[in-house]
Amino acid sequence: MSDLNRRKFLGAGAAAAVTAALPAAAKSVADARRHGDLRDIKHVVVVMQENRSFDHYFGSMQGVRGFGDRATIMLPGGKTVWQQPQTPVLGAPTQYPWPLSGATTYSGSVPPTPELGAANYPGTSHSWDDQHGAWYGGVMNGWYGAKGGPTTLGFLDRHDLPFHYALAEAYTIGDAYHCSVLSATGPNRTYHWGGSINASQQYGSYVAYNGGDEMGKFLPWQAYGETLQHAGVTWRVYQCEDDYGDNGMEYYATFAQYDPDQGGTPAPGNPYYDNGVANVGTDTGNQMANADDLARAIQADVVAGKLPQVSWIVNNQFFSEHPVTAPSNGAYFLNAVLNALNADPDVFNSTLVIINYDENDGQFDHVPPPIPMPGEYDEFVTGTLGQYGVTAPVPVGFGFRVPLILVSPWTRGGWVTSEVADHTSVLQFLEQWTTAIGRPAICPNISPWRRQVAGNLLNAFDFSAPVYGMPALPDPGALVPETQYTPLPGSNVMPAQEPGTKKARPLPVQPNANLVGFGTDGKARLEFGNVGPFVTKASHFAVYNNLAGVPSLATYPVGFPGQYTVSANKMVAGAGDVGASAGDTAYDITVVGANRFLRRYTGNTAGAGVALSVRAVYYEGGHFGQPKLKLWLVNGGAAPVTFTIAASNYQSLTQQVMVGAHRKEAFEIDPVAQSSGWYDLRITVSSDSNWSQRLTGHLENGRASITG
Repeated sequence: MSDLNRRKFLGAGAAAAVTAALPAAAKSVADARRHGDLRDIKHVVVVMQENRSFDHYFGSMQGVRGFGDRATIMLPGGKTVWQQPQTPVLGAPTQYPWPLSGATTYSGSVPPTPELGAANYPGTSHSWDDQHGAWYGGVMNGWYGAKGGPTTLGFLDRHDLPFHYALAEAYTIGDAYHCSVLSATGPNRTYHWGGSINASQQYGSYVAYNGGDEMGKFLPWQAYGETLQHAGVTWRVYQCEDDYGDNGMEYYATFAQYDPDQGGTPAPGNPYYDNGVANVGTDTGNQMANADDLARAIQADVVAGKLPQVSWIVNNQFFSEHPVTAPSNGAYFLNAVLNALNADPDVFNSTLVIINYDENDGQFDHVPPPIPMPGEYDEFVTGTLGQYGVTAPVPVGFGFRVPLILVSPWTRGGWVTSEVADHTSVLQFLEQWTTAIGRPAICPNISPWRRQVAGNLLNAFDFSAPVYGMPALPDPGALVPETQYTPLPGSNVMPAQEPGTKKARPLPVQPNANLVGFGTDGKARLEFGNVGPFVTKASHFAVYNNLAGVPSLATYPVGFPGQYTVSANKMVAGAGDVGASAGDTAYDITVVGANRFLRRYTGNTAGAGVALSVRAVYYEGGHFGQPKLKLWLVNGGAAPVTFTIAASNYQSLTQQVMVGAHRKEAFEIDPVAQSSGWYDLRITVSSDSNWSQRLTGHLENGRASITG
C-alpha cells in the first residue's frame, strides 16, 4: 500500500476541505472567466481504461442503449442478437447475456462470494482474428465460438459498479462510442494517440493491426503529442514505470527513441522525453501504490499551477480495469484523479475529463459497429484472416462499443450522448478545442471516412449552464487483490434493463430509409437519407437479409450485410438481397442506423403487396423548420387497399387509411411534439398478410431530448 493514506486522500483531505469551504468562491471565479463556449475549457485530461464493452458495463443502466433496445438486428434463422449461438450455424444452442454476479457454478476455484467472482473474472480473447470472428462480417453471431465460451456474454450491473454508475449519472455517458479497431489494445491505443494504424501503408509497410502494444515498432507517423508540441499547446502523459505497455505515445518513433525500455536513450530537457516518456518522480514500483503515485503527481501540478492544457493518464494493470482486475480498483483510481484535480477547485471547474476504454476485451456488445464500404482509404487490410479462409480486404473498424464518460461542468446532470464516435473523436474534439483557443492542432492521420462518420463530441456539451463542483460519489471501497475466478452462467434468460429514460443531447445526423421497389435483378431497391438543418456528420446504415442462412466467412463480403455511408444532407441509393437463395421472391429486410434507427420490410415480390409502398419523409419543400413524420402510402395496384398504421411504442395510435387504385395518400404524425421525437410504427395492408413495414427512429431538431 502507498504511504499516502487512502481514506484521507479520497475523503477528508485538504483538497476536499477546500472544495467544501469555497464553493461560492470557486463558482464566482469560474463565472468571471466564462466565454460560454469551448474557450471555457482550460484543461483536457484523458483517461483510457482497459477492456470493457458497453453492454458488459452499462447494458442494464436506465435510459441508455442497452438490454432494453427494441431496434436490434436478427440473427440468421430468426433468433434475436441477444441469443448468441455456441457456434455460428443454424440450430446451435444459444446463450443470453448473463450476470457474472449471478453465477452459481465455476470453472475451477469457487470465490467467497459471487460478487468477488464477478469482480475477478478472467478476460477473454480479443485479437484481430477473433474480434473479426465475433463480428462475423456484420452478422454478429460469432461471439461464443470466437471468444471461447460463455464468458463473452457475462455482464456487470449497478450492484457491481456503484461508482461507475454514479459517475455516469452525475455527468454524461456516451452509448454510441466505439473502439476504433476490431482488434486488441495495441491498435486501439495507436488510433487513440495517432489516428491511424497505417492500413493504407502511406508510412511504410508496417500495419499496426494486431497485438497488445506496439512497443519496439517505432511507428513513423505523427503522434498527437507531437502535433500539440508543434501547435504550442502544453501537454503531458502522466505514467508510472509499470504502465502495462499502455502509453501509446511511446509506440511512435519520435518518443520511442528516448525510451530505455525500447533501447532508446533518455533525454531530460527534451519535451518529447519529459512529457511523453518520463515516469512520474514518485514511482515506488509497488503496483498497489500506482494510483496514489499518479494522483500525487497530478495534485502537485494542480496546486503549483502547472497542469498542462492536455494530459493523458496511464496507470498499470491493477487499476486499469483489465480483467482479472476488479472494476472497483479502477474506481479507486478514477476517484483519486478527480480529487487530485479538485485540489484547486478552480482547476476542477475548468477541466474536462474524458474517460474511455481502449477496446471491449472479448465482451459482447449487441450494436453492429459502423463499417465503411469496400475501398475506403486507410480502412481495409488484406491477408490477415487466413484461418477463416478470407482473402478479400477486411475492415479495420469501427470496433465494438465501449464506455465513454465525459466529466466536466458542461456535461453535468445525468445526460446521454448517442453521437456515433470512436477514439478519433477525442482527437477531433481536441482539434476543435485547440482551434477555439487559437492554437489549432490538427491530426494529419485520420481517414476521410472517419472524419465523416465519427463525431467530435461537441454536441455533448452545454456551455450556457455549467454546474460547478465535485458531486457526491460512492466510496470505491477496499482494493481487491487479483485472484482469478471463472463464473459459469447461472441463467439463460433475457436480462432486464432498468426502466425509464434519460436526458439526451442533440445529434448531428438524421437517418432515414425507404424501400422504393424491386429491380429486375430481384434485389430490393433502397434509398438512404441524412438530411436536416443541423446535420453535419455522415450517417451509417447496414442492410440485413433476414431470410439468408449463415454465410461462410470465406465469401466475405459477398452475402454479408451491405454497408452504406451517407454524407451530411445527402441521399444515396442502395440495394438489399431478397430471400434465402437466388430466385426467391419472399423478403425480410432490416436496415439499422444510428440511435436506434430501424426499418424492417417483409413481403413477397410475387404477392399482392408488390404494388404497395410507403415513403417516410421528415421535411417537404426543403430541409428547414420542425421535422414531422409524413408517410406517403402508395397503391400501385388495380384495387383499393386499406393501410393500418399502429404505434408499438411512444404513441397510442391505430389508424386505417384507404388508398384507391393507382393513388397515394398522406398520413402524418408529430413525434417531436408528441413523444420527444421518438416513433415506432408498424404498417400492414388489407390485401396481403405477408406485407408489413416497421419504422423506428428519432426526429432530431438540434435541441436536447430524451433517450428512447
